[in-house]
Amino acid sequence: MKRKISLFLVLVCAFWSCAGALADGFLSPGSSEVTAAFDAAGLKYSQLDISNSGDVFRISYAPATSTQLDSIVVTIHVMESSATVLGPSIGDIDASDMLSLYQALESLNDSVSFIRFIYDTTDNYIYSSVEIPYLENADFGEMVERYAYITALVVDQHYSELAALKK
Repeated sequence: MKRKISLFLVLVCAFWSCAGALADGFLSPGSSEVTAAFDAAGLKYSQLDISNSGDVFRISYAPATSTQLDSIVVTIHVMESSATVLGPSIGDIDASDMLSLYQALESLNDSVSFIRFIYDTTDNYIYSSVEIPYLENADFGEMVERYAYITALVVDQHYSELAALKK
């Protein structure tokens, strides 16, 4: 009997811990913190229904310096244990000289902080990425909001260098 009561209490506690995220329609517990931070910053964002493993949000920023971009779309995947902030991808990369491509990316990554530009060899594009671990009561939402802004800022400032890597 004690075993059944203990199991019941564990299940109730597990349900309560997930209830907050599920009540808002989120799959991940950190998503409500992220949306609260977006709202506090006055950001316009959209939630996409494309993932079974977490919540996906999209923010569009206006470029400040790049004349080649109309907008900079940043995608945020909030999972149970982390959030991944992805910048826009730059496709059709000239991969004829892989050494030069990787040297250019290494130089670019050395000049920026917090995010990394990564070349996807399968689909031939470059994207930026940063992962933020989820820590409860650690301003997770504000960290994700800041990294989304930093991602857009870095893409804006370095877009001409990235575009030079295209065919």
